[in-house]
Amino acid sequence: MAIFEKTSQSKGIIDHTEKLICVVENAQNINKHTEYILRVQGGPCKENKWNVPHRYRDFAALHTSLQQANIVLPLPPKKLIGNMQPSFIAERQIALQNYLNEVLKHQILALSLQVRSFLDPHNYALNIAEQALQTMSIALRGDGRYELKTPLPDIGWRICKHYFLVIEAESRTNYLLSWQNYGPDRYMNDKVMQTAFKSLQNISHPYIDQILAIHNLETGAYVVRKIHENGSLRDILYGTEYNKNYLNKYGNPKVRKPFTDGQISHYGYQILQALKFLHDKGLPHGHIHPGNIAIENQRVLLLDVENIIMGAPCLYRPQLRELRRTATAEAIDTYCFGHTLYEMALAKPLDGHYCDYYPEEISDELESVLRLCISSTTCKHGGPSLHHLLMHPFFYRAPLNGLSSMRDDERAHLKFPLPVKDELKAALTQMESRLKSDQKLLRSTKREVRIQEILSSEEELRKQKRRAKKRDSIWKSTSSLAETVRSQSASTTSSPTPPSMPTEPTGNGTCTPAPLTATATAASATTSGSSGRTALLDAICSFDKSRLARVNSR
Repeated sequence: MAIFEKTSQSKGIIDHTEKLICVVENAQNINKHTEYILRVQGGPCKENKWNVPHRYRDFAALHTSLQQANIVLPLPPKKLIGNMQPSFIAERQIALQNYLNEVLKHQILALSLQVRSFLDPHNYALNIAEQALQTMSIALRGDGRYELKTPLPDIGWRICKHYFLVIEAESRTNYLLSWQNYGPDRYMNDKVMQTAFKSLQNISHPYIDQILAIHNLETGAYVVRKIHENGSLRDILYGTEYNKNYLNKYGNPKVRKPFTDGQISHYGYQILQALKFLHDKGLPHGHIHPGNIAIENQRVLLLDVENIIMGAPCLYRPQLRELRRTATAEAIDTYCFGHTLYEMALAKPLDGHYCDYYPEEISDELESVLRLCISSTTCKHGGPSLHHLLMHPFFYRAPLNGLSSMRDDERAHLKFPLPVKDELKAALTQMESRLKSDQKLLRSTKREVRIQEILSSEEELRKQKRRAKKRDSIWKSTSSLAETVRSQSASTTSSPTPPSMPTEPTGNGTCTPAPLTATATAASATTSGSSGRTALLDAICSFDKSRLARVNSR
């Protein structure tokens, strides 16, 4: 039994938000079919790599499971004839690489169990929901207070978090139960965690949802809450129901209902009030996003305040790794709060890890708040405090409507024992340290990639220079050879071989050279180079000056 416990515990510490990088390295023919070898890297660490073989039909099955997200993905079509030809396999390999790049570009798809199990089948099993159902059946049978009614599969984005509909044994009222494995930032032992959960169960705040029951088990914990029929804030934004599949709800929603500035100011102020209260008690939230915020009677109710104790990674952790100074608990909550306001204003999540340009429909005051939270300057130098945001003019007028201010009978309460406070503080320090380490590792990896690109570009320049020199040398040698040939042919054609000069007797008995005829001249001009040189040498050698006529100088 200890072996299985160790295995489940090791799977629980996986960071499910770790970015996966996939490259289709090559293809091989096995048993009359083609397998494509995928090289997958988890996170920025180059040593964390593995190979996964997949056939085309595996890609087709993945594509079918992702179609419920309503996102257009470029899967290459199936081919029945000629699909084993090397040229076709090379083309399909490029097309499958483009397909995987498009899938991993969308965060909602990259974090899904379908994609994770496709790229990392060793750590992600498709029967993970069945294991959670079995665990909850045993746990609730021993508790006796709640009865398991039915599972609610895939209504949240977390792979390791599962939802169930339960019934209270006495009142027969339906409640929502969530079961979640411990995350990589869990640093408390079971005893301290159990004490902290008891304190959380007694939390009282008008903007924080009440916890009806919370229990920690060996590999995770389950929480029972009231069902919010309107769903989360994200469900309100996209006009969906809480119990629907999250890929269908949030992948590419057909309905988008952004909030007005007045609503954003009203609900944003309440979120800040709840966050300020938690930070004052030594328990930051760390997981603010529209999916864990409910709204009832124009009041915000924060959910999942227990996530940071369980060590679960944040939804925006991939974006947080890209930052430099955003590593403290308060800076993380401020940054996540900015992402939440952005999605409330535009009814779509922010694609990048910061934003400096905003559409015209965002007012100047709201843009000022967003720049304080998610601008590039803020991400480089650290964001504002929660108190500073509460004093911003965009939120300062919110209590004037009377709905954002707490009544006298609503007393906020949360108290941890001193040993738990110390343990919680130490756990937060370790969590911040791990985030800083991930940020530093990512910067180092990017720096190495840039250096490699520069070196490769310099090497390419050297190769181009060597090719240019080689071309120049070949051209010069060719030009000099051509010039030599031209000069030689010109010398042979411009210097015709003089023929032997016939003589004719004169009146005084001397001999004078006879004039050349046109035929002889033409014949000498058309003589080839080699014969012309021979004739010239013969004429020079046989020249006799005694045969020349005397000339009277007077």
